[in-house]
Amino acid sequence: MSAGSPPLWSRRHPVWLVLGCLLCQMGAGFFYASRTLSADVIEELGWTRTMWASGTAPMLVVSSVGQAFVGAACARFGVRRVIVASLACMSASVALFSVMERPLTFYASMVLLALANAGLGDVSIGSVITRWFGRWRSVALGFALVGSNLGAVVYIGALAWFLEGGGWRGAALAVGLGGVAAILPFAIGVIREPGPGEGAGAGSELPDEESARGEERMPAALTTGEIVRQPAFWVLTYSLFCYALVQLGLIDQFVLYLGDLGYERSEAARALQLTFGAGIAAKLGAGLIGQVLPARAAFGLNTGLLALSLLLVPFVSDGRMLTVFGIAFGLSSSARDVLLALAVGERFGAENFARVYGLMNLAFVPGGALGPLALAEAHRQFGDYRPGFYACMALTVVAALALALSSRTPFRPRPSRRSE
Repeated sequence: MSAGSPPLWSRRHPVWLVLGCLLCQMGAGFFYASRTLSADVIEELGWTRTMWASGTAPMLVVSSVGQAFVGAACARFGVRRVIVASLACMSASVALFSVMERPLTFYASMVLLALANAGLGDVSIGSVITRWFGRWRSVALGFALVGSNLGAVVYIGALAWFLEGGGWRGAALAVGLGGVAAILPFAIGVIREPGPGEGAGAGSELPDEESARGEERMPAALTTGEIVRQPAFWVLTYSLFCYALVQLGLIDQFVLYLGDLGYERSEAARALQLTFGAGIAAKLGAGLIGQVLPARAAFGLNTGLLALSLLLVPFVSDGRMLTVFGIAFGLSSSARDVLLALAVGERFGAENFARVYGLMNLAFVPGGALGPLALAEAHRQFGDYRPGFYACMALTVVAALALALSSRTPFRPRPSRRSE
């Protein structure tokens, strides 16, 4: 922020901006919370577990591809309009979910929720924080991106409370629309782009800060061609692919793996709870780490921690090792949200953040789709998940090494044909 910030009680103070971003991101937690309704939905509608799980596939594709369009939409229409439109999609999704009887309605609800999550996700919120904050960018990102984890916790508790007095349809409608009603005033009244003399580039703060953080001087607005010609873009994109592969693959198959090892279902659920709980601390801690280390170095170390957590997976039959794994996996997988956003802002600049980060999120489609399938196929072929875990670990180690070895050469746009 620039010098002379407004007083704390003013809604234009940066603290309110971070709070507004956190609350908007909480909307993205509704999807995770809605998974707790699976048993009720399956029992009432007579669906199979496969039918219920199939709703994740279209959501993943739409959400990942949608993030690329969100980046362009934020640059063209502004983040506030994108977030408000996303909340409208969330309302429509909740309404369809609460009245669904057939799979087609379920898929439509998931697609709308995917569009909502894309607009409430890391691209839009990260764009706001990156453009507003310079010196305290990492801390602000850490607090803002906690929203999705915190939202999941709040929504789960609210759904449990409503389910005690009624069915899943009313619970989903009340909690989902209640969340939109709570978030909307902040989206309209708090979220905004910096004006003249505001934000990370205001005053004389930015030049010194760029030198301190190692930020590279980039053109104010890069074309898509200029973005994809940068080696750093592909290194970071491949790293995100690995995170999607590992994170979604483990979340999908880990409870089954623990069951194979003799754990009770409640014990497996607690292991996942520990992972999500560690994620809240991870995002806050990542913000503080970003104040000390260059963003790309911190992201590389975090990727190494993710690979190390996979090395522990074959030994989680020991309950103590399961706890260590849960903490390491939760820390590394959730800290990625903050550290990757910082690395993108550091390498490509605040003005290009939304477009670059949106393009990178396309890697979530193949990564998130292949993760569960690869682990399930490993179990089918070898009777054990471990070969799949080791393959994921090898790919993640490559990502960590690529981050460590990637050059930091300055951006050099391709000369135009006329200049040639």
